[in-house]
Amino acid sequence: MKQLMISSALVAFTATASFADNAMFRAEADPMDVAVSQFIGQRVYSSDTAVAESGAEGAQQDWQDIGEINDVIVSRDGAVEAVLVDIGGFLGLGERQVAVDMSALKFVPDTATADDDSDYFLVMTAARSSFEQAPAYSWGAAAQHKMEEAAKSVRDAAAATATAVSTAANDAADTLRGQPMLVEGYQAVGVGDLSTEMLVGAKAYDTNDAHIGEVSGLIVNDQGVISHAIVDVGGFLGLGEKPVELALADLDILKETDGDDLRVYIGKSRAELDAMPRYTK
Repeated sequence: MKQLMISSALVAFTATASFADNAMFRAEADPMDVAVSQFIGQRVYSSDTAVAESGAEGAQQDWQDIGEINDVIVSRDGAVEAVLVDIGGFLGLGERQVAVDMSALKFVPDTATADDDSDYFLVMTAARSSFEQAPAYSWGAAAQHKMEEAAKSVRDAAAATATAVSTAANDAADTLRGQPMLVEGYQAVGVGDLSTEMLVGAKAYDTNDAHIGEVSGLIVNDQGVISHAIVDVGGFLGLGEKPVELALADLDILKETDGDDLRVYIGKSRAELDAMPRYTK
């Protein structure tokens, strides 16, 4: 059902005048529709044996996560022909992109969340040898050139947008500097009211109240006074974090009024923090 709905959704973009006027537009989505924007990025699983389309309770142990959908290939008559999957070193195989025929993908409902029609797995029946023999997908030279031009246009537009957002964020941060950060349910506290154990590990936030990292260490000057904090910015589960050194004077430290939660607010945008040099001892 979902496979057909994806095809129907893409047909809407390639429709011709042969459609009747009352069939050219939709007022609302069908509960089983899948937007292409949501479809791209979905994980694809492989099973050595056929999978029941009636559903599976969570991802099965004998399934292999082979990669994610990077793009959708559509014919000029509006049919979804294939999906491009980045197999990303699946089972030690070289990283490459392969085209998987749409008919090979099965929408398997997740029975663990039976009430959510949008929760499903994409599973194909294929052995490891199938991926070993699968050719890397490539576009023709002309199509590749057009795609590269389109990608450059997107990157340029994204860069311009990022610059504008960064400038606005910097302006907002400049306005907030010198003013105490106000957060409902929290009050400002001085360093003298805190122990090192309380401050190290405190979550760090930017001026938009977005969590951007944690305090990982403190620097004490020659007079024995804490002068700087080391904040690990970004990353996921401790991976990919970058420690930066920030003057304590640039931080607002807030403590929960009726609790123990401690927060450190930084008067810098995420872009500024990303541009700072990595702290090394």
